[in-house]
Amino acid sequence: MTRRGWLLLLMAAALAARLAFSWKFPQSLPDGSIQDFDLYHRLALTLVEKGSLLDAQGLKTAMREPAYSFVLAGLYLLTGAKYWALCLLHALMGALTVLLVFQLGLRVFGATTAWLAALMCAFHPQLLYYAAMPRRETFQALLLAWSAWLLFEACDSPTPKRVLLAAVVWALNPLANSVFLPAGLAAGLAFYFMGRRKGHEMLKPAALFTAVFLGVYALWPARNALVFDRFIPGITGGGNHIYIGIVVPNEIAGTPEEQAIVSTDPVVVEAGKQPEDQKDATFYRGALAWILAHPAQFAGKMWASLLKLWRLYPYPRDYGMNYRLIKWVSLLSDGWIIPLGLLGLVLAGRRIPETDLFNLVLASVTLVYMVFWAVVRYRIPLMPFVFLYAGYALQRLQEKVSARAT
Repeated sequence: MTRRGWLLLLMAAALAARLAFSWKFPQSLPDGSIQDFDLYHRLALTLVEKGSLLDAQGLKTAMREPAYSFVLAGLYLLTGAKYWALCLLHALMGALTVLLVFQLGLRVFGATTAWLAALMCAFHPQLLYYAAMPRRETFQALLLAWSAWLLFEACDSPTPKRVLLAAVVWALNPLANSVFLPAGLAAGLAFYFMGRRKGHEMLKPAALFTAVFLGVYALWPARNALVFDRFIPGITGGGNHIYIGIVVPNEIAGTPEEQAIVSTDPVVVEAGKQPEDQKDATFYRGALAWILAHPAQFAGKMWASLLKLWRLYPYPRDYGMNYRLIKWVSLLSDGWIIPLGLLGLVLAGRRIPETDLFNLVLASVTLVYMVFWAVVRYRIPLMPFVFLYAGYALQRLQEKVSARAT
């Protein structure tokens, strides 16, 4: 069988694995309808029915970035709000992500790494799990891999057309999750360095990329300024994320103990009486005051957030599934993929121009999540890059074993 045939087979297997998981472990409501985990389902419905992003009270909201809600709205226009359609869409996205990871690996590291990384992407347990949910992680993983591919294409030949396309697609990343706004700026910096290392004059292409990226993303804060009459660069839940991350220890986040803390916290109580945009400002003021009063403690919390984001298995929680099973599945997947990814990053160093992009994006997103509250699933969009580095580490180890054997 040809390389193309094997790749199509792997993509089909990835598609089937996601559909099988969604069928065996559906994350729908008892009547088979879509469960609204993070408001995206509601927002998509309001887009279809009212043409706007509205909260439960029918008021315009900026609680979630718009891109994934628009994707769901497009799906609902075609099929209606059907759980099976959501699962099929996510399964297709997962299969396309496998293709992109393979192509990225082939381009940057070679065929061995490409196959290893694509295999990891095809059957990674968390990617299967979130393919069954109306959450943005599946979409984000596809989007980031596609963005990387387009930027590499633009780096090969930095024509205005390629640069414009790459910039527009990159802008969709923060429009899906505003945490990726610094990553887009980092991508522009990586674009400049990668092109210079390939012998191109990159000042104008990199400036064009950054200008278009920011211009497209600016549509969202401009909309928010019109709605709320104030500058909101991301979402109106950003202040909540940073403040709750400060006052609630990582080990009890998402448990009843968290509610016991926040229910009596004066900043939370004050914010609870305010409208959406004012509430966010209250949380930011509370977070800034705490940080200025406790800088050393905040540095410790940032370190703890780093460890939490990249820990090898989730904290004990009620996940709707057996926790021991989740723990062991995580250890048998991320337990070796993430350490190998770190090893691959070290082994690659700066010898390969394209790794500038991987490193700057990984660093920028991780740094943002060190400041804001995060959970393990927030790293899922970054996993294609981790798969590539892990595959590269395995390739290098295999080469060393083969060299010793001869």
